[in-house]
Amino acid sequence: MKLKLSQKILLVIACALYAGFLFFFIRSFSYGVLGCAIGMGVFFLFTIMIGLPRDDDDYDESYEEETEESESERVNVNSLIDQLAERREDIDAKNAEIASRDDEIKRLKEKYDESRVELTEMANQKQFYEEKVASLEASLKAATNKLTAAEGEGNYETILPDAKNDPPKVINIGTAAESAANDLKDAAAKAGITIRTVSTDATLMVKASPTMIDVLFKNIIDNAIKYMSREGTLQITISRIEQELFIVMKDNGEGLASDETEHIFELNFQGTNRISGNGLGLAQARAIVEYYGGMIYARSSKGSGMGIYIHLPSAV
Repeated sequence: MKLKLSQKILLVIACALYAGFLFFFIRSFSYGVLGCAIGMGVFFLFTIMIGLPRDDDDYDESYEEETEESESERVNVNSLIDQLAERREDIDAKNAEIASRDDEIKRLKEKYDESRVELTEMANQKQFYEEKVASLEASLKAATNKLTAAEGEGNYETILPDAKNDPPKVINIGTAAESAANDLKDAAAKAGITIRTVSTDATLMVKASPTMIDVLFKNIIDNAIKYMSREGTLQITISRIEQELFIVMKDNGEGLASDETEHIFELNFQGTNRISGNGLGLAQARAIVEYYGGMIYARSSKGSGMGIYIHLPSAV
């Protein structure tokens, strides 16, 4: 128990008076003085004891202090819990936003992939129709040339290779192209030219004389070896578009000016890059293609190589 300041003062006064009466008793040996001293001391002690705080009061004050501290801690804990709940809600909101963005990115990627596929299909269709237009132009030109030949200015059937002993039959044109390329690979190697053949289908069949088809490929390959004028590659690609066989023979040589390219299938034509020869090779190739109801045309520009395109009816 703690004494208050007033209680401490009274206790000091009681002790002093008690000591004083005791001193007078020793000097006078008066029992009256001693009794007064004892009575005064008991009175002051009783007064002090009455004023002392009780244990219950101390307990109540201590309990109130502890209760206040506990309440304060509880308030702090609840505040922290509320803050954590708010943080949790913020985190959940952020996670939901991230998930939404991930879904949006996924949708955009799927849309991009679909658009890319559509663009690829459109590009393929564009190329197909461009080739069709070019084929029609070539067909028109072939019809004009046939008309000219009928009028006596030239007859391409007269330059067809002799195939009397090799009648038409169904053959694999991819195999025929590879065979012709193998026969001329030594000449191509000397010129630094690599010949590659690619067939997109194992059933690329045409009904024709094997001899004529062999001459067709060899004439065009031989022409490329002569006129590429530099080392490079001749790529032969054979595919089928609907009921037509589509043959592309593309090299990466010097090429020819576009105004000369349109004349390369004419009999005895010699361009500015002329080399000794009779000019029969490509004219004969054209005669063979047209004999089997097909079309042939070329595309080139100076420095960008030569491309020869052939359409033939498919036998399958």
